Order: sequence, then C-alpha cells, then structure tokens
Amino acid sequence: MDIHPGSSVDLILLYDPLKEEASSVRKATVYDTEGDQFILSQTSPPIRKADLGKSVNITSLIRRGDQRVRCGFFGKLFDIMIDYPLNSHQKVLALSIVRTSPIETYNLRLHYRVRPGKDWSKRIEIDSMPVNLIDISLGGALFTHSKERRLEYGQELQMMYMDNDGNRHIIPSTVKRVWTPLEMRHTGLEYVAVQFINMDKDLERELGREIMEIQRAAICKV
Repeated sequence: MDIHPGSSVDLILLYDPLKEEASSVRKATVYDTEGDQFILSQTSPPIRKADLGKSVNITSLIRRGDQRVRCGFFGKLFDIMIDYPLNSHQKVLALSIVRTSPIETYNLRLHYRVRPGKDWSKRIEIDSMPVNLIDISLGGALFTHSKERRLEYGQELQMMYMDNDGNRHIIPSTVKRVWTPLEMRHTGLEYVAVQFINMDKDLERELGREIMEIQRAAICKV
C-alpha cells in the first residue's frame, strides 16, 4: 500500500459550498492502518468534534523508482481518539479516518483545482441543465446536482462546456464520487465529482487558460 504507517500526508478538509467555506489543508502522520481505517496524528490547526462526519481527501508524496508522485483517497472523519496507544509508554490524540474510495495516483498538473467566482462567464451543463460548479481542474470537476436526476459511481457522462463565444464543447466524463453531507440532506442536492476523459487537446488548452485566469484573479483579491 502506498500510504502506510509512518507516511507524511496532507489532510484536506473539504469545504462546504453552502457556507462558503474554503478547503483546509493540514499536515498529519499515519500511525496505523487496518482495512479501510487509517489512524492519523491530530493536525494543526486541530480537527474538532464538529468536523466529524465530514469528507476529507488524504494525499501523500511517494517515490516510485526515480520519480515522486502524489497518491491519495477520499474518506470520512470517523472519530477523534483521546488516548490512542502510540506505543507501550505513550498515548496520544489521534484521528480515525474511514477510506471511501480506492487509493489512486494523481497527475499534479491535471489535479490543480480552482474555484470559479460567481462572475465566471463560462457554463457547464449535463443534459442541457447547468450545474452548480464548485471547483474545476484539467482532470475533472466537483459540482452539486439535484437528487431528482441521480448520478451513480462509474456512470459515463457527456458534459458540455460553453465558451465565451457560445461554442459548445463535449467533455466525456466518468462519475468518481457521489455523496451528500449531513448538512445538505434536506436540500435535495448531492455532491458529484467527475473525471474528464479523452478531452480534446484544443479544449484542454482553452480550459487550462481559464484555470490560470481564475488563479490570477484569486491572487489579486488576496
């Protein structure tokens, strides 16, 4: 397994778009693993009880041959353990994470995600219906979607991207995750994460430029 006891990881606490909360990246160390359960050190700033049940993305830089690659998985914050036995002489605060997706290798270029502002002029649709885009990268997108037209893991989609000139571009995509946080269970919405596959090279360049523009705009606001 690429992520194992002793691994240094980034714990990304996924944001809640309904509350306009940004993603938070925190450092941790893997203490132990058993099946789909991962025991991590407490982070700084610390994970709170209010964060239990939230979705997280755990990633780590690993070495494969002469290259360093990033791999990771999605999971749920299951528990904060007050007296985890680190060894026979020491008990520490620890986090219990339950893995909810396979461990995958990330393409860092494809997975640089940005969050478009409300004034973003582009449009992405599924079945002629615009989606509420949360973030986007060259590798995929995260959005909210109505449960009335439920999407399923592994489902193949033909997403449509409309540029400033009104041109429509088809983006073949695969659904990688579908989930509903507790705070969204009464909204009729669910989170959907998709991976773009076999994107047209011209569209990839166009989308790459858009991602850079969104990044520049975000930096200018800081």
